Amino acid sequence: ANFEAIVSFASRGAGKSGRSYGAPLADPNAVSNESIQPFVDAAMMVVCNKILSETDAENAACDKAMTELVSVWKKEGGNEVIDKVATSLSYLRDRVGVPRDMRLPAARQLRAHLNWAIKTLQ
Repeated sequence: ANFEAIVSFASRGAGKSGRSYGAPLADPNAVSNESIQPFVDAAMMVVCNKILSETDAENAACDKAMTELVSVWKKEGGNEVIDKVATSLSYLRDRVGVPRDMRLPAARQLRAHLNWAIKTLQ
């Protein structure tokens, strides 16, 4: 259930902003974009597999999977879908809290892998 909550949270990046607050990244009233969640879910699955990969072959499989997702999304939904997924992953990357959400080494790894996914999407 936590994975679903993370995907929903990340999809707020492609959703509607809420009322602004003093902190630039604070947006507790933002609304998730439900239409983009399946795409964010797929991207996050690849990101998680990449984080957990231990061999060059597993790493290469993740690279291939993300590249194939981008190819399919371009055919099916065009650049708009890809842009919204990249925005959602950036939203999550920018809002991972240390130590609230995870410890610093884990947050660095997550951010690095989200950056890899964002770069692959562009």
